[in-house]
Amino acid sequence: MLGYWLAVVCRLVLPALAIGAVCAAAMTAVLVLGDGMPWSGAAPQALAAGAAVALAFTAALSISIVVSAARTARWYGLTLGPEAVALPSVREVRVPAIEGRTVFQLTDSVRYAVEKDPVLRLDEVTAFGHGTLDLTLHGPSDTTVSVQVSVTTGAKETAAVVKARPAAAYKRLDAAACWAVARSVEESVAQALRAEAAGGTAAR
Repeated sequence: MLGYWLAVVCRLVLPALAIGAVCAAAMTAVLVLGDGMPWSGAAPQALAAGAAVALAFTAALSISIVVSAARTARWYGLTLGPEAVALPSVREVRVPAIEGRTVFQLTDSVRYAVEKDPVLRLDEVTAFGHGTLDLTLHGPSDTTVSVQVSVTTGAKETAAVVKARPAAAYKRLDAAACWAVARSVEESVAQALRAEAAGGTAAR
């Protein structure tokens, strides 16, 4: 959890600095123009106030995000780590090459497994085709998550790549919602591909 908190703090540094700078500039203007204080006296006070605001912003928001993320991790039975901050959240599943099944059939098996997963709350399937599956899922705290699953198969292995990102493009911190959803989709995809691999082996 400490690693996740540090990653969140790093993500908040730039907006915190911007807010602190705006506050420092505003306070400097008030002290110099309103109170007639010289620049040499106003600048240290304004910088100290801006730094305090930046620290307060970072502390309050990071703690709120970490608490929410920890709740999400517990709900999904996961261990929270710094990788939960990255967006989009990317997971991969690789199994030995599955013979006798087309990429479309494998994608259909993946779709069925995701739709039947009791943990995942499916909103809609937005795209489904040859090796492509796009979904909209409701994550924790009703966060809407867009998920893309790409399935490929070759001579040696069959692979699936899961990418999860917030449906709202402006979101940059989602309290681990996309990471948790991606991990759950990854597990469903892995079960589907392993079942297909076992079925292909049994048929041979």
